[in-house]
Amino acid sequence: MQNDYSEQDTERVRQAESAGVEQQPGPLLSALPGRGVLARTGNEGSNLAALALIGVGLLMLLGRIVPGQAEIMGGMIMLTIASCFLFFAFWQRVYGLLIPGCLMAGLSIGVTFARVSSGVSVLWGLALGFLAILLMGRSWFNVRSQWPIYPAVPLFAVGVIVAAAQLPKFFVGGLIWLPLLLIGAGLYLGWRRH
Repeated sequence: MQNDYSEQDTERVRQAESAGVEQQPGPLLSALPGRGVLARTGNEGSNLAALALIGVGLLMLLGRIVPGQAEIMGGMIMLTIASCFLFFAFWQRVYGLLIPGCLMAGLSIGVTFARVSSGVSVLWGLALGFLAILLMGRSWFNVRSQWPIYPAVPLFAVGVIVAAAQLPKFFVGGLIWLPLLLIGAGLYLGWRRH
């Protein structure tokens, strides 16, 4: 590949470099690979607005979903007690200690998000605890009993029913609409430029 640059081309590039100004793509610079990626689109204002809308929407959504300090403290206390049961269950290989450990670990998740989910997370946390008993009992304790499925499925089903009953109140109260609208508007502004 042979490049024939004139003295004028060389001088023009030197002047642009010394001035610190971005050179407009000419015949020489447009042939460089990746030059089109760095070109400005003229939509920097809409990009900033899109990012701002998405950021505000996410902050509002997280502000409504993140539990308070009391819920986090209750969940941490239950998780601490559960970890003691689980530690001795795995250390001494005692399947009986796995049961309260998994149930309390599931409840620690449920209690943490109980206020936000109107109690549904407590039911799902218990179902998750029973499911953990089943899976950990099979993999680490070689217990093939199916008994944890029997309480897990009804607890999860009742949680779904309670969540479905709470859904109209959740959406009508404006709890989630404004943050989702802001995120949607930001995504629309961001994709519109493409």
